[in-house]
Amino acid sequence: MNPRPSNTLNRFVKPLAHLGMIVTLLTGLSAAHASLINEWEPLELDAGSARPALVIKAGQPWQDPSSEVKLLWIPAGCFQMGSPPRAEGRETDEGPMHDECVTGFWLGETEVTQGQWRRVMHNNPSRFRKGDNYPVENITREEVNEFLATLNSRARLNVQFRLPTEAEWEFACRDGGKRGVFPGGNEPSRFAWFAGNSNGTSQPVGLRAPNRLGLKDMSGNVWEWIQDKYQTNYNKPTAPGQASEPTSFYSIRGGGWQDEANSLRCSNRSFQSLSSRRPDLGVRLAASLKTKEKKSNTRQPDIKRMPF
Repeated sequence: MNPRPSNTLNRFVKPLAHLGMIVTLLTGLSAAHASLINEWEPLELDAGSARPALVIKAGQPWQDPSSEVKLLWIPAGCFQMGSPPRAEGRETDEGPMHDECVTGFWLGETEVTQGQWRRVMHNNPSRFRKGDNYPVENITREEVNEFLATLNSRARLNVQFRLPTEAEWEFACRDGGKRGVFPGGNEPSRFAWFAGNSNGTSQPVGLRAPNRLGLKDMSGNVWEWIQDKYQTNYNKPTAPGQASEPTSFYSIRGGGWQDEANSLRCSNRSFQSLSSRRPDLGVRLAASLKTKEKKSNTRQPDIKRMPF
């Protein structure tokens, strides 16, 4: 006669039996619905990875889907940068005049707005928070660098966001390298917000007349950070972003809402340090096609043929 299991043993055996029934039931359900599950579309955990890359073609305007910044194509060309020695209002750092050439690139139709900045950075450092269509200002160059890095890290594009060089900015301001003093004509009140019409504050972007390339607010409203480090003259050509003399300052261009008309000239220059923060200093995006990296032709050694 088999001995009866003790009460202690029953305490373990019964729960295990119930667990076995549950496993069997789940296995059956899994098998029954296997065909249905196999017919479902794969689940995309990262919505960004499912979005096809946007291919940008040189010569065409486009809008960045992340920031909603509109960029216009600036054709390549050569021009005389700077201002002649006897030009009205000229300052010493605007010379000597010299020949510069730029390759085709994109430039923001307007200055970056507070709404566009918030879409990327989720904050608004501006002094004048009067609406999303006002230019973002009161931003340091360090914050601009972070803005650019964030844009480039999330964009599935064949272009690289950056700041314009001084030569690119002046070329674009001059309607493509023409000899005009101001962008789009000789009447600052038509194309710019400055001390004469701004009422002591920044204004919504895009309300003034554009220049001949379609760019708005190239002069006035807010100054714009530039890629290059500032140098006091053009005697020593340097690579973009560099300077021929030691400096911790970066160039800014365009003049702002509290400046007189003389500061709106395309050749006018100024500078600020990396950490400078001003309610009349903002940013305009530039972009260029990414360069293709050359693949290395170096052959890897065949481990199987190596004598050991």
